[in-house]
Amino acid sequence: MKITKKIFAVVFIILCFLSQADAANVNKKNFYRSLASRLSKERNNYTYLTDNEFANFRAVSSIRVKAGRLYRSSSPVKPWGNRDIIADMAAREAGVKTFINLADDYKNLNGYKNFSASYYATQKIICVNLNLKFMSKNFQTGVARAVSFMANNSAPYLVHCDLGKDRCGIFCAIIESLMGASSDEIVKDYMISFYNYFGIRPGTSDYEFVADNEIKSFLASIFEIKTIENANLSAAATRYLLKIGVSREDIENLKNKLGN
Repeated sequence: MKITKKIFAVVFIILCFLSQADAANVNKKNFYRSLASRLSKERNNYTYLTDNEFANFRAVSSIRVKAGRLYRSSSPVKPWGNRDIIADMAAREAGVKTFINLADDYKNLNGYKNFSASYYATQKIICVNLNLKFMSKNFQTGVARAVSFMANNSAPYLVHCDLGKDRCGIFCAIIESLMGASSDEIVKDYMISFYNYFGIRPGTSDYEFVADNEIKSFLASIFEIKTIENANLSAAATRYLLKIGVSREDIENLKNKLGN
C-alpha cells in the first residue's frame, strides 16, 4: 500500500511537471505566432525606423572590436521589401570587402535577380547555408568554414542570413564572445533585431522572454556552459571554435583583424 502511494505520488508529480511544460510550450508557440503576425516587408509599417534599421543593418562593436570592422544585416541580395537594396547600399558605404552569407548556397545566390548588379557581387563571398539547429554538424561545419574564411580575407566584414536575426545573431554572438564582449553587450546586440522587426523594446517582458529563451539559452548550450552571465566567454568561444575545427592560427588572425 505504501509503495502504491509512493508510485501514485511520483506519477502525480511527473504529470504536474508535464502539464506545466505543455503550458509553457503552448505559451511559447503563441508568443512566436504573435511575433510572426507583426513581421512585414512593407517599409510604411516601420515608420519609426531609419532605412538601415529597416534593413537590420548595423555595426557589431564592443570594447575590443575596432569600429568599422564588422557589420551585420538582413540579406543584401535576397529580395524582401527592398531590404536587400538598402543593405547592399549600406555595405558599399561602409566599404565592406568580405561577405559571410549564412543562408544560401552559391546556386541560390546567383539566382537572385539583383545579385549580378549588386555591390555585393564585386566582393569576396562565402556561402555556408546553415540550418537553424545550432548544435548540429551542419551548423558547426558552417561556422568553422565562415570563421576561417574571415581570418584569411580582409575586413570590413558583413555577416547576414535572410533577416539577419537568428543564424546571423548566433554567429555574431560567437564572434563577439571571442573578442571579449560581455554577456550584456551580446544580448543587447542580439535584441536590436527584435526591435527592428517587431518593435520589442528593452525593459519589457517580451524583451526578457526572447533574451532568456534565445540568445542566453542558445549560446550557453553551444559553449556547453551553465549560463553566459559572468562566464569567461572569450575562453568558451575559443574552446568551441577549436572543437569544431578552426585552427588556432585562424582564431588569432581573426582576432587581430577585428581587434582594437
